Amino acid sequence: MISETYIKRNSFLHRFDPRIKLFFLLFLSIYFFLPLSCIKYYAVIVFVFLTGIFAVGFKEIIKPIKAVFPLLLMIVLFTPPFYPDGKVFIMIFDYPFITEKGLYEAFYLIARFFGLTLLFYLFLKTTRIEDLTLSLRFFRLPYKAALIISLTFRYLPYAASVYENTTEAHKMRLTKYSESVSKWNFPARFKKLLSVLASVLIQSVKSIPNLAMVLETRGIGRINKPGKIRKMDGIKKLWRQLILSFFLISIIVYYIFLWG
Repeated sequence: MISETYIKRNSFLHRFDPRIKLFFLLFLSIYFFLPLSCIKYYAVIVFVFLTGIFAVGFKEIIKPIKAVFPLLLMIVLFTPPFYPDGKVFIMIFDYPFITEKGLYEAFYLIARFFGLTLLFYLFLKTTRIEDLTLSLRFFRLPYKAALIISLTFRYLPYAASVYENTTEAHKMRLTKYSESVSKWNFPARFKKLLSVLASVLIQSVKSIPNLAMVLETRGIGRINKPGKIRKMDGIKKLWRQLILSFFLISIIVYYIFLWG
């Protein structure tokens, strides 16, 4: 239960202070909820994507694209019919099925969803969970809340690895005489998924004592104030990163309010 998403590298983003990265994560998350044009969203997405290539590599940064691609495809397919206004591209039974406004709204939603996904993915890949916890404590988040967040980010990859291992274990039980299941046979696939999820649930329940021990070692249930193994550097030592951060924020603010 000590899994985490961090990738050990020596890129500039890995060396950046986690408190500043956490501030940028919040700042850019708010950015994707502002009523801006699609072009401004995708410009920031391209910037984050290129940053991710230099920080974690191309093969790693395209993983969130593969993970959310089915959802993005559903947005493209099901959003346009709800916006019949604008120039009509496809008409079905005298109903404007795909219009210019519908496509714009679909790509608008994709930009927001994919931009946030890419931001959080890159943040977790370049920030240690313990540094995230210390950063949250630096911003006066209560200890228990910071601990819950850190355990959540550690437990999710653990649960994903348990699911993957369980799926592979079920595949190893198959023989050449086993009946193959068609990808279009949804009842059979759903039944197979339930058997895998049951195994994952059993494994997760077995891990509860380990989680309880982790919480005890972290001070949950104690009256005394928990101690700190290490502290983060003072803000005064990060003046170069602060200047660069102020410069980037100024560019983004100018880009939002003055450009275009």
